[in-house]
Amino acid sequence: MAMDSPEYLPVKGKTYSLFGNSDSTGKYYKTIGSLADEVNEKYPDKQKLIESIARLSSKKRILKKFLRHHEADNEISFILNLIDPYLQVYTENANEHLKSLRISRRWDRILATSREQYHLYMLEIELTNRLFNEEFKKSDRKIALLPHCLQDFSVSCRSEKKGFDYQCNQCSDQCFQNQASEILRKFNIEPYIWMEGNMKKLAKNLADDQKKLGVLGIACIPELTMGMRLCRKNKIPVIGLPLNANRCIRWFGEFFPNNVDLAELERLTGGIQ
Repeated sequence: MAMDSPEYLPVKGKTYSLFGNSDSTGKYYKTIGSLADEVNEKYPDKQKLIESIARLSSKKRILKKFLRHHEADNEISFILNLIDPYLQVYTENANEHLKSLRISRRWDRILATSREQYHLYMLEIELTNRLFNEEFKKSDRKIALLPHCLQDFSVSCRSEKKGFDYQCNQCSDQCFQNQASEILRKFNIEPYIWMEGNMKKLAKNLADDQKKLGVLGIACIPELTMGMRLCRKNKIPVIGLPLNANRCIRWFGEFFPNNVDLAELERLTGGIQ
C-alpha cells in the first residue's frame, strides 16, 4: 500500500530557499538546468569546469570583483554574471546572514557562505550530477546519505543502526526520510541517516574487493558541495540533491521542519538498476 505523501510546503532557510517566490521548487530545477546547459555549451569540459569553480569559489573578494567588473573572457566572471540574476531569488537572506555573523564565525566556510558562492555551488552540484550520473549507475554498491533534519519532529524517531549507519523504520508517513528511503530502495540504493558511518572505510573495503562505491548525498547547499568535493577527491562517483532550505540547528540554534523535492529525487535516481 502506498504511503500518504508528507505535507510539502514552501520553507524558508537561514540563507536560501529553493522555493524562491514560488510554491514549488520545480522552477529552481528548471532554471539551474538551463543555466548549466548554457555554461556547458561555452565550456564543454565538465571535469575542468567543475575543478575551476571549486578552486575559485573560495575567493569571496574576487567573486564580488568579477560581478562588479564583467570580464567576458574570464571563465568565472562570465559564469557569475550569467547565473547571478536568475539565482538571486533563491538566496535573498544570504547577505543579511553574513552581516549578522559574529566575527569568530566569519571564518566558518559553511556558515559564512556568500551569495556568490551559493550560486556557484548550485551550478557545481548540477554539473557534478551530470558528470557522474552514469558512473554512479554502474557502481557495485550505491548508498544514500540523508540528514536527520528531514525527520518528522512531531513523533519520536525510531531509526536504528543497521550495517553502515542508521536507517529509517517508517514510523511516520509524514517523514521525508521515510518517503526518500522508499524511492531510493526502489532503485537499489541503500538509504542511511548519516550519523556514525565511516564512508572512507567502506570505500576502501569495497576497493579491496574490487568493487566500486557510489554515493548520493542530500544536505544543505554548502555542506552538500563540500561532501561532493570530498567524494570526487577520493574518486567516488557522487550525485546529490540539496535540501529545499537550511533549517537545522547549525543555522538557527534549533531544528525546524524541512523538506526535499521527492519528484526531483526520483528523476535523479530513476533508471538505476
